[in-house]
Amino acid sequence: MNEFGTQSRAHLSTANTALQSIAVEVLRIKDHSILKGYRGQTEQHEAFAAGASELDWPDGKHNGRPSDALDVKTYPVPEAETEAEAEQLLREEQLYLLGLYVGIAYSMGVILRTGADWDRDGEIIDNGFDDFFHVEIVRISDVR
Repeated sequence: MNEFGTQSRAHLSTANTALQSIAVEVLRIKDHSILKGYRGQTEQHEAFAAGASELDWPDGKHNGRPSDALDVKTYPVPEAETEAEAEQLLREEQLYLLGLYVGIAYSMGVILRTGADWDRDGEIIDNGFDDFFHVEIVRISDVR
C-alpha cells in the first residue's frame, strides 16, 4: 500500500480536512507526494512575483488556515531518455493524478478545480496558465 512520506504528511496536515480525505483516497489508487498545503505571505508573494501564481497574498487558496489548496506530484517521477520525453511523461502522469483528485472529490461531495483546467470546462488545451500540480476546493456540497 502506498504511504505518504514525512514531508507530504506535514504539508497535508495544513490543508482542509476534506482535501486530506481526498488525498488519502487518491493515494490508495496512485502513489504521489504532497508538495504544498499552506503557503505563508513571503512564499506566496515570491510565487506571485516569479509568475508561479496568478494571485498575491492573501488571495491564494493556499493562504488560508487550513489551506483550501494542495500542490501534488506523481511519485515516482517517470524515467525518460530525453528532457522532452520526461516532460511529456510527467504531464501525462500529472493529468491522470489530477483526474483522480477531481473524480474522487466529486464522489465525496467536493467540487475541485485543478491548475490544468481552471475554468472546469473539461478542456485542457484552452488553459491560459498551466499549474499541473495544483488542486483547490471550489465548494463542498452534497452531490453524492
